[in-house]
Amino acid sequence: MVQQFFIGIDSFTLLAIPFFMLAGDLMVVSGTAERMLKFSNAIVGRFRGGVGYVTIVSSMLFGGCSGSAISEIAGLGRMQVRMMESGGFARPFATALAVAASIKGAIIPPSIPMVLVGAITGTSIGGLLVGGAVPGVLVAVAMAIVVILTSRGMRPARDEKLSPRAFATICLESVPFLAMPFIILGGILTGLFTPTEASAAAVAYGLLLLVVSKGSALDWKNLVLLFVRSGTLAAVVLLLSGASAVFSWVLAAEKVPELIASLLFGITDNKYVILLIINVFLLLWGMVMDMLPAIFIIVPMLMPLAVKLGIDPVHFGVVVVFNLVIGLITPPYGAALFTGSIVTRVPLEKIVRSMWPFMLAAIAVLMIITYIPQTVLLLPRLFGLN
Repeated sequence: MVQQFFIGIDSFTLLAIPFFMLAGDLMVVSGTAERMLKFSNAIVGRFRGGVGYVTIVSSMLFGGCSGSAISEIAGLGRMQVRMMESGGFARPFATALAVAASIKGAIIPPSIPMVLVGAITGTSIGGLLVGGAVPGVLVAVAMAIVVILTSRGMRPARDEKLSPRAFATICLESVPFLAMPFIILGGILTGLFTPTEASAAAVAYGLLLLVVSKGSALDWKNLVLLFVRSGTLAAVVLLLSGASAVFSWVLAAEKVPELIASLLFGITDNKYVILLIINVFLLLWGMVMDMLPAIFIIVPMLMPLAVKLGIDPVHFGVVVVFNLVIGLITPPYGAALFTGSIVTRVPLEKIVRSMWPFMLAAIAVLMIITYIPQTVLLLPRLFGLN
């Protein structure tokens, strides 16, 4: 057990987790959130109900830096809700939209859950990270449709028309803060970085951006505390990883994956029906357990079954993460729900009542990526990552 625990931690790949966590924290304190909102407002704020679109776009951009839904709602949530209220949205609905939009942070690159799935199963982490890009965009489109249906009669996010000069100024000022996702993805896709090396490059860039943006106002004491906090959170994840290795070893010794396969094949041998059963199971599991422990417990059991069914590991890994990400916005244990409630001071039950359209939109996207594998596999195969 001790040996397996150590093996579960002693992995070069897992170094990406603390680096991505630290990079996300550095981007939060560097003022990225404000820049993302301002840039998104310049792009889509002129449309009717544009405050909703600004929230969706800014969440996607910020998710490309943080890799975490919780970091995203904590960093952007209060500003997004305040902006949407001023644009005519009810506060509970605005909070529900901000919380629902935050799940893209755990899907699009750099997604920490994707790194975990790749490290646990040996699946291509680059393939998983890139494979989450299209599903993340589909989620944004689905939520934008919900906003279109609910924003009739609402005024735009900004009434005045930006001059070309003002628009160009906002875009130029935002470029350094928008570069993080391109550094990570570009490095992986061109072969310049491995995913782990890309995470280290993201930290270096985030630190540079923080020092330049804050200048003499930078509080070095708080920066040290930021490093300590990121290291502590990473240590928690790595301890879970070590325990997961022991758990996987026990599962393999007791032939649990084979037992699960026999049980499901006893019900049906139709791959699509089995995928539906797995999706329902994961959605229910995500409602009662936090995402990271769920990944460590569930993935070692289900990945061998997926391989036996002939499902591509990258495709299945993205589907599993997407399922568990939906659990972040579903009661009773939706971590993003609780975070949104704390950040915006809106009672949880009011957020849940406004969350249903976004849950249904996310589930619809889940069905699309489950039964149309190319939505996940197109980019990884195009760039030779799968």
